[in-house]
Amino acid sequence: MMRPWRRAAMQEQNSNAVLNITSLMDVMTIILIFLLFSFSSQDQNIRLAKDMDLPRSTSEKPFKWAINITLTENELRVEDLSVCRYKNGRFVDVRNDPDKIVLLYKQLLELKSMEKYRQVDRDAAEPVVIFQADKKHKFNTIYKVMKTAAMAGYPNFRFAVLKN
Repeated sequence: MMRPWRRAAMQEQNSNAVLNITSLMDVMTIILIFLLFSFSSQDQNIRLAKDMDLPRSTSEKPFKWAINITLTENELRVEDLSVCRYKNGRFVDVRNDPDKIVLLYKQLLELKSMEKYRQVDRDAAEPVVIFQADKKHKFNTIYKVMKTAAMAGYPNFRFAVLKN
């Protein structure tokens, strides 16, 4: 005579097993969502001037949208609008002010007032400027642009570089 617990074990072996995959699908969905968020691309497309050669970088910080200031070999631009010409290490067509580039300052103040009017939502607590400058420019030139932007209310900078 078979014992009752052996009989139950024999009956379980002969019956068809049912697999519940609901919890497995939940786990796989969570893993998929995690991978999508962790491997999302951080590269951003910004338009470069034709006559610009950016420096290279190995930085891993993510890119965030910001106001774009571009200093090429021939001109200074803000958001693709020409502010003034640049020739032989000097800004042309600007009033001589030792502290700032007056036309750039006015253009940035105008952008600042538009941000307040439109209540533009930036990713940072303070507005950020992406600065594209040819790697041949001298520090004094870059410093003057940065100083002018800071005076206009944009003290935070990110430099556009080519990723290695």
